[in-house]
Amino acid sequence: MNVPAPDRPAPRTEVEATLRCERPRPVPLFLPAIYEHKAAFIGSTPTAISRDGDLLTRAMLAEYAAIQPDALVVGVDVYNVEAEAVGSIVTFYEGKDTSIPGIKPEHHIVEVGMDLSAARLPNPARDGRMPVNLAAARAVRKELGDDFWLRGAVSGPFSLAISLVGAESLFIACIEQPEWVRSCLDYASRIIREFAKGYIDAGVELIMFDSQASPELLSPSMYEEFVLPVTQEFVAWAKTQGVRDLPLIIGGNTTKIVDMLVQTGANNLLCDFTADFEEWSGAVRSAGRAFRRNISPRLLEKAPAEEIYEVARREVERGRDIPGFIMGTAVVPFGTPTPSIRAVKQACLDAARS
Repeated sequence: MNVPAPDRPAPRTEVEATLRCERPRPVPLFLPAIYEHKAAFIGSTPTAISRDGDLLTRAMLAEYAAIQPDALVVGVDVYNVEAEAVGSIVTFYEGKDTSIPGIKPEHHIVEVGMDLSAARLPNPARDGRMPVNLAAARAVRKELGDDFWLRGAVSGPFSLAISLVGAESLFIACIEQPEWVRSCLDYASRIIREFAKGYIDAGVELIMFDSQASPELLSPSMYEEFVLPVTQEFVAWAKTQGVRDLPLIIGGNTTKIVDMLVQTGANNLLCDFTADFEEWSGAVRSAGRAFRRNISPRLLEKAPAEEIYEVARREVERGRDIPGFIMGTAVVPFGTPTPSIRAVKQACLDAARS
């Protein structure tokens, strides 16, 4: 097939056609997972850009210029923002320290058994760093226009619950106090909806991250019992808000839960680099769901660009004729050389020439 392969982002109509599995694209969409690495594009740090809307805007526009991805994500330390907005304490790093902000165990604010029916909900216009992300979302939307697919990061319900409660406490509660866990996930979902409303009002799409619900951490039976129902409810709610295309990102080897992931209602799912491509592609193809295939972050960080290109090219060849196939990366480590990321995009561009 000999068709043009321009090095510029796909227009919204092409992105939507892929997400809705209307047809394979000659050039697969390229969606690298760039969060803390955004700071490297402007010589800054994850802490600095995560607390300053102007810096985050500059970093995102620099990412756009350097990589030309088919979408951008508004978000740096994507699992902390909602928890911080309702009272959790995030540890930041000053100076040139490029560590990623995070919530320390002693700073979780919800105790198992706590009545959460009237617990605090955030105001995205003023609480925590929600205003930082929303300001950047508006600024980048204004700069790049409505034809570019721009997504605001929200936590998934289980991952937010872990940020609020702590992993060990929540996992034990799943066994000993399942009804309370359901109430906690309901609270998490209510928090996420408030943040999501802010993004929707800012004119951007949504993307949900829930990697703490991966089978590598949570058993498939627990995913089905606790996480699937609340995720389905969120996706259904998002549709009532006009959100038609919602990616759900759960990293790790999710092959054991792929059949449940297609039941969430999210129409863009993640087949991470450790997941079984054949089983995944069969499941999502039957369900009419788009999926992103990742390559390893260690490969991006350590391998030469030529090797990265060859690995990406093999993945592109496996998926290029599948409606809804997207090429991506696992989370790009801070400081990854730009040519290493661009090598993955080049593999996508070259697919149209073969």
